[in-house]
Amino acid sequence: MTALAATPTTGTTDRPWGRIVCAATAVGTFVPFAMLEITGDSGAEMTAGLVDDVTLLMSGSMVAVLVAAGLFVAAARLGKAVGGEPGILVTATGSAVALMFAGFYAVFGAGGVVAAEVMAEPGPGVGEATSVLLNTMEIMRYAPGLALTAVVLLAGARFPRWVRGTAAFLVLLTLVPFTSWVAALLIPLWLPAVAAKVRA
Repeated sequence: MTALAATPTTGTTDRPWGRIVCAATAVGTFVPFAMLEITGDSGAEMTAGLVDDVTLLMSGSMVAVLVAAGLFVAAARLGKAVGGEPGILVTATGSAVALMFAGFYAVFGAGGVVAAEVMAEPGPGVGEATSVLLNTMEIMRYAPGLALTAVVLLAGARFPRWVRGTAAFLVLLTLVPFTSWVAALLIPLWLPAVAAKVRA
């Protein structure tokens, strides 16, 4: 019995739509960050801000959902470029980054809807709960981002030096407590930017 050797696919073309989606997604990550914030220093002030800004908060959350959809595409594209078991990990962790991106910004819209439309007389607890959820989601975002950048760094021989360098920088930012939040903001931008440049 002779073993069948795996034959690599040749002659495949890198379709441009993947690059376009990833590039648009990278630009789109700035939009929710610029649109969404909770104002006020107390629970009552935060709740009032949620009521006043409900339309903006909901719009920003929906933009984040669209961006997250693009992040899923970027995760699949980057995972395909890596290939093998590392590629599976890249796709999985990149998808988790996408999901956490959508979840984090969805808290803004959910808080606004609850304060402005669900409750007749929302109290300070709505603003406080929204703030707690945002901080919880922020910390949870560190895990998939760290895993994604670490896997890309370890599989870095397949990538240009700038990809390995930025991955190492993001790993370091995530591991330092006072800069973890910066990494959480940069990784959703980095993922589609890298995916747009690689050949998948």
